[in-house]
Amino acid sequence: MCGGGKSVRRDILYILILLILTDISIIGDIPFLRQSLPFLFFSMVPGYLLVKGLDLKPIEKFVLSVGLSLALLMFTGFFVNSLYPLILRPLSLAPLLVSLNILMVLLLSIHMKRVGDARFSLEGDWMSMLNPIVLYPLFLPVLTVLGSYMMNMYSNNLILLFMLLSIPVYLLTLTLEKKKVHPIVYPLTLYCIGFSLLSLNTLPSNYLIGRDIHMEYYCFKRSLIDHHWDIHDPYHGYNSCLSLTILPAIYKYLLDVPSILVFKFYYCILGAIVPLPMYVFARRILKSRKLGFYATLLLMFQFAYIYMGQYVRQLIAFIFFAAAIMILTSPIKGSHKKAIFITFITATVLSHYTSAYVFFAVVALPPFIIWASKHLKWKSIQWDYSKRFSNKNLVLLFFSIIFLWYAQVTGPTFRDTLHVIIETFKSMANFFSLDLRNYSEQAVLGIGLAHFPNFLSTFVHDIIFAIIGVGVLALSFKEEYRREYQVNDEYIASTLVILAILASFVILPYVSKAYGGRRLFSQLLVILAPCFIIGTRFIIDHAKKLKIPFKREKMLKATILTLLILGFICTNYLNYHFAGIPYSYAYDTGERRYETFIYDSEVTGAAWLNLYGNKTSMIHTDRVGDHRILLGFNKEPRIDHWFFNNTGPFNQGDYIYLRHLNINEGLIFKDTPLKPPIFVNGTIKMHNIEPITKYLWLLKDKSVIYDNGGSKILI
Repeated sequence: MCGGGKSVRRDILYILILLILTDISIIGDIPFLRQSLPFLFFSMVPGYLLVKGLDLKPIEKFVLSVGLSLALLMFTGFFVNSLYPLILRPLSLAPLLVSLNILMVLLLSIHMKRVGDARFSLEGDWMSMLNPIVLYPLFLPVLTVLGSYMMNMYSNNLILLFMLLSIPVYLLTLTLEKKKVHPIVYPLTLYCIGFSLLSLNTLPSNYLIGRDIHMEYYCFKRSLIDHHWDIHDPYHGYNSCLSLTILPAIYKYLLDVPSILVFKFYYCILGAIVPLPMYVFARRILKSRKLGFYATLLLMFQFAYIYMGQYVRQLIAFIFFAAAIMILTSPIKGSHKKAIFITFITATVLSHYTSAYVFFAVVALPPFIIWASKHLKWKSIQWDYSKRFSNKNLVLLFFSIIFLWYAQVTGPTFRDTLHVIIETFKSMANFFSLDLRNYSEQAVLGIGLAHFPNFLSTFVHDIIFAIIGVGVLALSFKEEYRREYQVNDEYIASTLVILAILASFVILPYVSKAYGGRRLFSQLLVILAPCFIIGTRFIIDHAKKLKIPFKREKMLKATILTLLILGFICTNYLNYHFAGIPYSYAYDTGERRYETFIYDSEVTGAAWLNLYGNKTSMIHTDRVGDHRILLGFNKEPRIDHWFFNNTGPFNQGDYIYLRHLNINEGLIFKDTPLKPPIFVNGTIKMHNIEPITKYLWLLKDKSVIYDNGGSKILI
């Protein structure tokens, strides 16, 4: 007991010293230390103090430390922000640093009262870590950063292509490695691959890459400019997401880095943690590190995860959601487990509305399915009616948090959700209309396939989805599979709910237009991915009964790896690249990159208009020109990005903003892609890009008032 007390006091001393060093690095503005130490300290240590005494594996403690730290940062920032106007600039360095130090003192005081000696130990033979095969993942982030620089500065994609191609080669090599692999290798590999894939699609530009991220960044910038998050400002639904307004502002002031770098780099470091809680969850269900590793790779090799650095509100919510799911299988005692789970529920709600709605469905619906099966006495599914974690009180609490935050405290997102529900019911009258469905969901049914790379991508993902369905059915109807994997009725019910949700995105009109099914699928794979392994196992077991000669375990690994590698190739557009179609905007040049790559001259032109233009005038541009305009403005201007569709009037005093693509390539974007690209005479053709010469009549009689060669403003 005494030894445990000494251990606690020693921990407190070390953390106090580290806190003082962190404060000194911030106040003294020490180069490099300020950009790293505060990020590491405040992203891990507050949560670590809450979970140190719990009997958990190191990976689980690491995940919970980060997840709880991020939640505490958001809660603390929200509290300080609520002191406005008592504090006129709550989102500035002094109040944030003082409040975070007070938080640390409170946590240390709570920690000091605990007596226990929870040691941090790692199992396995550490000499096996010296194997070059094991060390290689550490080079992947380095290759990604270096390759992104080469692509950004010189349009040279060799390093990025080498990095991408080395990942499937490495996975094969790791699978064939006969020596004992240290247990830390799998989560380390997952983290390094996760960071590399996320940053691959955020770093190859001086500015932000994507669509939603530009409005996300604008919400962040508003908080920085005002030094205060205005909860009552309804300028956009994104304003309700603390992951966009308060959390990045805290990092900005603590680290003193360029604002864009918070989204482009530091959020990727955080987002790469997402695979780790899923690995723990899958490993427990599948009872195998290697199979848990494969199941997690399935999540990481999805379009939505790879490009989630362009939806940072969902990326942060994803961390909380995945950590909450991991908690369900942890050995933590009931009260501690529920407290942490509720913390992650609240943090998810404050981070991203749709992720919260999906999370609520996963928590709320399974108990009703289990109740119905019990009272209706369904004979097809043999439930064991085990003690369930989710109950009506938790469901009511979850609903209350969602309703209070989105319907009472904020507002736009709740109205947007009601609009989607109403439009979905209205669209049922045009149930078979393809225009009411996202082309990605149409592709699932084989609609709109234009060429072989497009077909390959659809085929691989459909096969994977079908295997997952087989896995869910095997757990539902085959007692031997439930007994082998020891899954409870709550997990089986949740997989059935998830399949129903995913099916609705394909079946119901308008739903997939409002929220992409790919992003939904990636979130739900946190729970569903183990069923991919189980489904593959079920198919191979039945093939064995047909007396087909093969070794079951080898065939299992070969099948899983083949599908994973094919999925990796498709989601990174390598199938397009090697077919001669430059489709990736991360490592290819061409029309796809025209949408996302932003030139300094484009932002400079927008900034000039912000300084000297009429703030009340409309700015007309093409479909993605508004991304450049937002970067140059401090307050959102009136923007018409449908100008070349000729949908709105042009009034006297309005501006026309032309960007690099319009001026130097003679092209305009009429819309975001609604169909896959086609390949004509050796070049890629996209339906939403047209020559500007078709619309010169719109520019007739307009005067040029600004021109820097990369952007032009007409009036």
